[in-house]
Amino acid sequence: MFRLSFGLLLGLMLFACQNSSKEEQVLKEGTPKDTVCSPGLEQPKASPMASAMRAMADQAETMRAWILRDSLNKDARPTWAPMPFETQRPTDTSVLTQDFFAAAKAYQLAHQLVQKQPTKEHFNALVSRCIACHQSHCPGPLKRINRLKIAS
Repeated sequence: MFRLSFGLLLGLMLFACQNSSKEEQVLKEGTPKDTVCSPGLEQPKASPMASAMRAMADQAETMRAWILRDSLNKDARPTWAPMPFETQRPTDTSVLTQDFFAAAKAYQLAHQLVQKQPTKEHFNALVSRCIACHQSHCPGPLKRINRLKIAS
């Protein structure tokens, strides 16, 4: 019995050492590249627009959770500041087209409606604005955006 336990323990230690050496290798080589929309851009050095969009997604997840909570357990509505991402420097400046600015304006209007009336329908309309823009500009985050939709 002791041999079996010792062998198992030795195997687990060997496995842990192999995994930690892989982690050390990743740390030595640097962080993995973010190739979603901009090949070669390291995640910590995201453009201001990408950072703003990530903050918007985080706020949207908080608002989604609040909308889904039943009325007996709802606390104060979370703040969801409008994010003027269209005024931020993008990773790829070629996205700054008239269509992009029209989509940004549509997003801001949908955001105002959710702020006034935070319903599933208004929230989903807002998420649809994000999806429509990302289908033509930066499709990488679509998986995360699609998960924001609230089922009817």
